[in-house]
Amino acid sequence: MNERKNSKSSLVWGLIKSNWALLVILALALFFRFWQINHLPGGLFPDEAANGLDVNSIFRGHIQPFFERGNGREALFFYFEALSVLFFGRGVWQFHIVSAAFGFASVVAIYFLAKRMFGKRTALLASFFLAVSSYAVTVTRTAFRATTVPLISTLTIFFLVKFFQAKDTKSKYWSAALAGLFFGLGFYTYTSFRMMLPLVVGFLFLLFLGFRNQWKELFRQYSKYKLVFAAAFLITISWITIYFIHHPKSFVGRAGQISVFSKDLNHGDLIGTVVDVFKKTILSFFTQGDLNWRQNVSGFPFLSPFISVFFALALITFTIGIFRLLKQIWQQNIEEKTFYQALVGCWFWFMLVPEITTAEGIPHGLRLTGVIAPMFILTAWGVNWLWEKMPHHPHIKFEKLLFATIFFSAIVVYNFALYFGVAASSAENYYAFRSDLTDVSNYLNQRNLKDRTYLSLDKFSVQTTEYLTTDTNQPYILVDPAHTYEVKLKKTDQVIFTESTLFDREKFLQYHPTAKLVRVDRNQFGQIIMLVYEQP
Repeated sequence: MNERKNSKSSLVWGLIKSNWALLVILALALFFRFWQINHLPGGLFPDEAANGLDVNSIFRGHIQPFFERGNGREALFFYFEALSVLFFGRGVWQFHIVSAAFGFASVVAIYFLAKRMFGKRTALLASFFLAVSSYAVTVTRTAFRATTVPLISTLTIFFLVKFFQAKDTKSKYWSAALAGLFFGLGFYTYTSFRMMLPLVVGFLFLLFLGFRNQWKELFRQYSKYKLVFAAAFLITISWITIYFIHHPKSFVGRAGQISVFSKDLNHGDLIGTVVDVFKKTILSFFTQGDLNWRQNVSGFPFLSPFISVFFALALITFTIGIFRLLKQIWQQNIEEKTFYQALVGCWFWFMLVPEITTAEGIPHGLRLTGVIAPMFILTAWGVNWLWEKMPHHPHIKFEKLLFATIFFSAIVVYNFALYFGVAASSAENYYAFRSDLTDVSNYLNQRNLKDRTYLSLDKFSVQTTEYLTTDTNQPYILVDPAHTYEVKLKKTDQVIFTESTLFDREKFLQYHPTAKLVRVDRNQFGQIIMLVYEQP
């Protein structure tokens, strides 16, 4: 018995010892995504709260693959949010932990994919860069469905790669089925995932061309696997396909409103608009990223200056690899290394399309979530390329270790400082998430007097209070901010102004000079976020 315990203990210790670097990276990923998540980000933005209103619909039995609120949104993320609410109750952090969980899972997935394509060191680097990236951390602590794209797209490609690498029949069947499953699930995530369709189909077609002289043998050898993949994909995607057949306008949704082809946005200069969008998008990885605090640490590039040069190096190399692969396909002599480089290169460029075909809010961190996984695989390959080019003499081993320690420490400190320093100490960041509406919602729940409480707030922002006060049946009467002064008040009636409607209280007081200020709430920056007036 003791020998068996010692054997198990030795096995566990051996696994820990051989994977200590990965365990450290996963610990960092957990820390960066879950630390202080109960109050950072500081609130539930109305678009996030809109998810909650659809979660309410799910609890009422409206089980569907797509919800029309907010120009239409795929529903997979909402069902995970519903599970969180079911287990942890209604609130703000209950939504943010769902995104954080998807973000953490993406770190795990990118490791296993990069390891299969480029080896363990590149895999560790890719997972590390993703684990601590301030851009990735920001979007994976924000409750938007776009955070599901990196994980699902990575798993799709992982199981396709695993399928072609697998030697035994059982593994091939499982890999084909799971590849089809995740490929289909991706269409329930976010609009940008649709670019995975031409990517996957295109590369399967290129493989066929590369082995065109053997197509009969390959068809016989792979026919059953293709049927498994196709069946898994078609069964999975059928639900949302049927929905779009019955609701064809929903298929395009908001994408049509923000397209570069819209004359309202391109002002008659389509080519100039596309060039400008492409330029801003590429520069966002090196100079200025998304200004929106909900999608990035405002203004900072998506990649830290420590690693952006390696990304650029790899992107050029892998883009050249695409043309090299085409040449090898023509010659029917495909090299595995070239194939993987071309695949990751195309993955990046294809997932860039949803960004460069739109002309609103560029650069846009959410539309770019599809490039997160290939972006960090590219960066990791670039760093690993430099490491392999460095001399490996034993007498400089200490110097190399010192350099690596300083390099990785600097990356951790830089990204930590951006999110938990710059973003956490910014009043604009808290307002971007409308943290004031959480405070207002808590007050409304405590007061719980629907017929005696007026809330001065616009119809978009009220989604937050509508969701967070669901359990008390929205105990307020919504009034348009510009017309709050027209409210007829009775004794003990209250009117609540939020941070966005403070200006409207001036006209309100002109028409209600006897109204008494009974409550003033301020945030940690000393800014007024709620005023409550009561009719004496």
